[in-house]
Amino acid sequence: MQGTRIRLLVGGLLLVAANGSVRAEALQPDPAWQQGQLDNGFSWQILDTPQRPSDRVELRLMVNTGSLVESSQEIGFAHLLPRIAITHSESFTGPQLHSLWQQSVDSERPLPPAISSYDFTIYNLSLPNNRPDLLKEALAWLSDTTGKLAIDENTLHTVMNANVDPIGAFPPNPQDPWWRYRLKGSTMLAHDPAQPAKRPVNIDQLKKFYEQWYTPDAMTLYVVGKVDSRALSEQINKTFSLLKGKREIPAPMPTLTPLPPQPVSLISEQVKQDTLSIMWDTPWHPIRDSQSLSRYWRSDIAREALFWHIQQVLQKSEQKNIHLGFDCRVQFQRAQCAIHLDSPNDNLNNGLAFIARELANVRDNGLSQDEFKALLEQKADQLSKLFATYARTDTDVLMSQRLRSQQSGVVDIAPEQYQKLRQAFLSSITLESLNQELKLQLSQDATLVLLQPKGEPEMNMKQLQETYNGIMTPAPAVVSEDVKPAEAAAAAAPETSAQ
Repeated sequence: MQGTRIRLLVGGLLLVAANGSVRAEALQPDPAWQQGQLDNGFSWQILDTPQRPSDRVELRLMVNTGSLVESSQEIGFAHLLPRIAITHSESFTGPQLHSLWQQSVDSERPLPPAISSYDFTIYNLSLPNNRPDLLKEALAWLSDTTGKLAIDENTLHTVMNANVDPIGAFPPNPQDPWWRYRLKGSTMLAHDPAQPAKRPVNIDQLKKFYEQWYTPDAMTLYVVGKVDSRALSEQINKTFSLLKGKREIPAPMPTLTPLPPQPVSLISEQVKQDTLSIMWDTPWHPIRDSQSLSRYWRSDIAREALFWHIQQVLQKSEQKNIHLGFDCRVQFQRAQCAIHLDSPNDNLNNGLAFIARELANVRDNGLSQDEFKALLEQKADQLSKLFATYARTDTDVLMSQRLRSQQSGVVDIAPEQYQKLRQAFLSSITLESLNQELKLQLSQDATLVLLQPKGEPEMNMKQLQETYNGIMTPAPAVVSEDVKPAEAAAAAAPETSAQ
């Protein structure tokens, strides 16, 4: 039986706005998110959620530093620092720190206490509601971590000899074969965020690294939950205003290079059967005005309509052993969308041919009026439930959405304005404009990526590519001798669309 997996490009209920019928206007942030900055550059953002009084209070401290700033003598330092932070803290005894962490993890949705990546390190705390004493302790621990981390020989020895590393990494497995392939040509390739520090660690060098990169002007604290935002902002000022230091050298920005068009086959321990992906890779541009949002919404609804159409066709076909998936994601200045086919090895070529034929059909003929009508009805129904959906959205989801929008350069707006502008957008879109967008998207080159488990017969990627190209870009028809050259050229000329 076919199934689906969908991940939104920017994130769940992302409250952003667009109106393609007017000139570009700057998007205004949702005023429900209170923001501030201390004199030392430390930033904070608070979302009070009275509609979710029983939810846990989520805290995230984002430090804009990661493995990309490490020199060859500092490998693993960015990942080592949070390990030290959760082991020893100046304001807490061992039992007190242990008690804090026991209460700061959501058992239903556990997160690592910290996650290190190429350009950021994020500290994660999830506190029970209505516990101002615990919130105060959490802020004190974060203050220790960001300004007076206890880097000494005893703590370092304990951390380096621990059997378990509780700190996470992003991506979760930087050594995954697909991710390593994706990093080719990028400076990130030589800066694994999960790589352990080299032994022996020079403690003076580690302290220097900490003082250089853990500066308050490179930190932002996010809080989501039922809190007294005024009292909390005063507490944040009191707790973090004494932090010192200023970033002297800007941290490098991680960027992925364009995905090569050549097909690739990789062995992965993460898959149980062959997974063939048709991937489209494009530059990502921040969304800060109405015009850029209009473009995004138009392309996003076209992608969703495409997948919905293919899924419906697949369910009515004889292809019963294909599991179809679709996802879009933004990572390091690139946007990537893919259609995934999980299929037995001996059916991959037939499955790819089936999907390619339907892609070509949609590109050339578009969606039907009935499909378009059903899509708009679905979107209108979702929009009518906007406030009910928002009221049920958990605080950890609201936090995740905020972080994704911040990292992707997307401006959040208030639900009320979202509803108004989204309705205007849905009213303005036509079947013709949707099919034009689909034609544009499906005219772009795609890359075939095959992930195979160990032991599977190796597939012929050249054959798969030929199957795909033969359907999506068929060879031009042979011109009969009695057809005039000018007429033949006109007949063979491809249709064009504005880009």
